[in-house]
Amino acid sequence: MEFDRLPSKPVIKSLTSAQAEWENWLSQNNFEFMRDGDGIDWQVAMTFDQLPSEIDRHKGKWIATVQLGIDLSVSKLIESGTIDPDQDERLIFLAGTGKIPLRMKKLRYEALGENEMRDVLVRILPELRENFRKTSLHSIKRNLVNRWVDGLASFGQKERLGVEFTINDGESTIPATET
Repeated sequence: MEFDRLPSKPVIKSLTSAQAEWENWLSQNNFEFMRDGDGIDWQVAMTFDQLPSEIDRHKGKWIATVQLGIDLSVSKLIESGTIDPDQDERLIFLAGTGKIPLRMKKLRYEALGENEMRDVLVRILPELRENFRKTSLHSIKRNLVNRWVDGLASFGQKERLGVEFTINDGESTIPATET
């Protein structure tokens, strides 16, 4: 540290206070939600990890992970134009009436120091917000809904989908889950 250029405020001495400073910065810049091109607000979850650097043993590597997600009902997906009620009748039936969790792939950013990570996020987050706002995510949301329905059906959780298939053998009706 150069003594002729001392910082105007105290230097952060712990990871806890650094995390508190990050959260304060995020709340001031309001990156808790990002609105997409359809006017739907996605929740932003950020986590920070500090690992030893491979380059310099005396420094740490900061990793920021950004996760965008939302829980949407089928009616909201129809309202936004993501799902068409006439063409996607079977998908709507399989999705049921509950909320569908939609989670985007995690974005990961690395930096060699706290200040470098701050610089990366100051540059990346506004760009991400603007790109997200410009884009209609119909195809991505539709793929996430299809993946959610497929995942529940393939693991035998048809009761969560609100679907009950029946087999009629001519004499009696048997629920398909019992056979």
